[in-house]
Parts: sequence; structure tokens; C-alpha cells
Amino acid sequence: MVHSFDYQALDNGGHVVKGSIAAASERHAVRAIEAQGLAPLSILPAKGATAPARQFFQRRPQTQEIVLSLKQLSLLLTSGVPMIRAIETLKQQKLHPDISAGFADLERRLRSGQAFTTSLPISLPMLPSYVGQLAAAGEAIGRLGEAMSDAVLQMSYEHQVRQDIRNALTYPAVLISAGLTAVIFIFIVVVPRFQSMLAQAKAPLPWISTVVLNTGIFLNNHRLLLILFAAAVVAGVTWALRNKAFMSALRERAAKLPILGSWLLESDLARWAFMLGTMFANGVELTKSLDLARDSVSLPSLRVRLEQVSKMVRAGKSLSAAMAEQRAFNDTAVSLVQVGEESGRLDEMLRSLAKLYDDSGRQRMKQFLILLEPAAILLIGIVVGGIVAAIMLAITSINQVAL
Repeated sequence: MVHSFDYQALDNGGHVVKGSIAAASERHAVRAIEAQGLAPLSILPAKGATAPARQFFQRRPQTQEIVLSLKQLSLLLTSGVPMIRAIETLKQQKLHPDISAGFADLERRLRSGQAFTTSLPISLPMLPSYVGQLAAAGEAIGRLGEAMSDAVLQMSYEHQVRQDIRNALTYPAVLISAGLTAVIFIFIVVVPRFQSMLAQAKAPLPWISTVVLNTGIFLNNHRLLLILFAAAVVAGVTWALRNKAFMSALRERAAKLPILGSWLLESDLARWAFMLGTMFANGVELTKSLDLARDSVSLPSLRVRLEQVSKMVRAGKSLSAAMAEQRAFNDTAVSLVQVGEESGRLDEMLRSLAKLYDDSGRQRMKQFLILLEPAAILLIGIVVGGIVAAIMLAITSINQVAL
């Protein structure tokens, strides 16, 4: 389908040219304008025309795709390729449509004279906020390529942490789901076959047998209700996973548990230390780095303490002294930061601290899984075994067979 676009562009003499063009999409319109020897400044759907509809089922760009595109950008910039040329190269590659459109918009903004650091978050809003801060710091000291490389490193680190947590919880989740499915199957299909036992029983059945048989009969007679309940549970879980306030409260409660809490805390501290080291290494001022690093933390209680650390640093205290006073870190962490401050290698010490917390968090994760998986198997075994035992008790009670 062809759409009409109004555009503004620069000709070879640097004059602004306005016009209209018909194209299948905004991307095709940009190419058509460039083919005329013009540099596009802005492209908007013509008045009275509708913008090209976005595909309804088009997925959002994944973190790996964003990281790959930024890695290519940092490599081109570090190799000495001019910025506009590098962005033009990227927009022509087969990237996700949102990323390609973002690079096309970024190129137009740069050609119109806008700064890279102000255009980047507007053209590519899917990027974390710290990418723009790193880009601004890198541009100010003439190390934009290296700064973008560090931004890629930070994004890759955060993605790996999330992926590790997701992978660690996948097997227990599948195990529990399979167990629940088996229990529901037994209740709906197997247990109702013993319904006649209730009518034949001359003596009262054991209470556990009565509960199991009645539950199976109820679920079998109200399958629609069960389906609606299951759908409600799925919808509720989906809502909870997307609700930031709920997930934040859930993490805060989970942080109070013995092993799981230590795992979540150390994962957050590792992310904070790595982010702070990355920002500080690229010339971002310490107070701004502290604010950005604090925003990467997911536990509300820890975020409050890190906010106090930031305030104390603004008041004139050293970072190590503020960390020691808030007691959010162990003595090793405070000592590493203190050595980094005294030696002028704070960024290196912070990344070493991140590695330390990351290794410790992985050990906590293994301990948690060692306990979670057998506990899930044991719980499912108890439930299934209880149902089987209830049925056997009912059979032996009716037939008066001694166990």
C-alpha cells in the first residue's frame, strides 16, 4: 500500500527543501529522497493521510538485537568511521524494524545539526537511560566509541544476570507445573471412577478418602469453572509479572528469606557496583553515577540505603565512608572501595567488587536450587501419594480388607 509523506530536506547547497513523496513506508520514503541527492531532515505523514500501520503481531526488539547493533556502532566509531557514515551503515542492515527506524531517525537528526547525545534517547527510546549518559561523557572526552563499548558491556552484563535467574527458575517451574497438571488429571479423570464407592459404602469412609473423592467429583462436574479459574490464575500471574509495583513488593518479601534473600541482595549489589564502575571509568561524575547505579537496583529497601549513600557523598563524605555507615556492604566491599579511592583506581575496584558479589550470588543461587528442586519433588510426591493412599483406604474400607 502506498502512503503520502511530507518532508523537509537539505540540498547540495545547504538550502531547506520541502515537498511530498509517495512510498510504501517511511523507510522507503527516506531512500527515495536520498536518491534525489537530498539529505532528509523530517518526514511526516501528509495531512489527511494515515501513517503506515504497524504489524499487530510484530515483536519488540530483544536485548540481544539491541546489544548487537550498539556493538557494531561502537566498533565502527572506534575504527575511525565518521558517525553519520556509521549510522547510515547500520540503518541499511537487516535489523529489527524498530532499530532500523531508530537509526534512520538518528541520522536525520544528526544531519539537521542536532547533537548525538540528545538525539540518541529520542531516536532509540528502548535504550537504558545510562547509555545516553555514557555517550555524553564519552563524547565530551573524545572517547565516544569506547563509551558505547562500555554501554554494550553493561547491557550484556545485566542481560546475563536476568538470563541466569530465568534459567535457574525454569526447571523448578516446569517441575511444579507438571506436578499440578498430574494432580488435576488424577482428580478429574481417575478419582470420579470411584464415585460408586460412596454409594456402596455401609460404613463411613476415612475422612481423607471422603475429601479426595468429593473433590474429584466436584471438579469433574464443574470443568468449566475449573477452566475459568485456571484462566484467571494465568491472567493474574501475567498481570503480576508486568506490574512493577507488585514485583517490587514481591522481591522485597523474598529478600527476607534465608538463602533466596542473600541471592537477590548480592545480585543487586553486583549490578550496582558494575554500573558504578562503568560510569565512573567513562568520566561521568560520581554523584550522577551513583544515581544511575541506584536506579538499576530492584530491591526497594536497598535502593533507599543507596540513596542515602548518594546524599552523604554529595555532603562531602567519601564513598567508602558512606557505604560503611549505611551497612549495605560487607567489610571486604568497603575495603576495596577505600583502596580504589586512595590509589585512584576506583573503577577497577568497583568492577572487582561486582565480580566478587556476582560469584557469591551464583553460589547462593546453587544453594537455593539444591533446596528448591527436592522440595518441589517432595511436595508433589506427598500430594500424589496422599491421593493414592486416600483411594486405597476407601477400597479397603468398603471391602473390609485389612492393610
